[in-house]
Amino acid sequence: MAEPINSLDAVGRSQAELEADIAERDEEILRLRDLLIARDAELGAAKGRLQIIEDHSERMSRLVAKIPIPGLAWIASAILRVLQASSR
Repeated sequence: MAEPINSLDAVGRSQAELEADIAERDEEILRLRDLLIARDAELGAAKGRLQIIEDHSERMSRLVAKIPIPGLAWIASAILRVLQASSR
């Protein structure tokens, strides 16, 4: 009769250990999910800032294209392209 009791204690301990492992994994999953959500928010903010910069650059390019001084539009466009490439 002593054997079944010891066996039940071992099963009970195993169950408790399994539940503790599951709880630890659940906490880790939640921590990683929160990190992922934070990274997604940062990425969205960065994409928004990049879009604003691209919009301003496009407007500047259109304004520069209207400048009647020969060669100045080409130089300004080249500078804007370099600035756009460096912002990416």
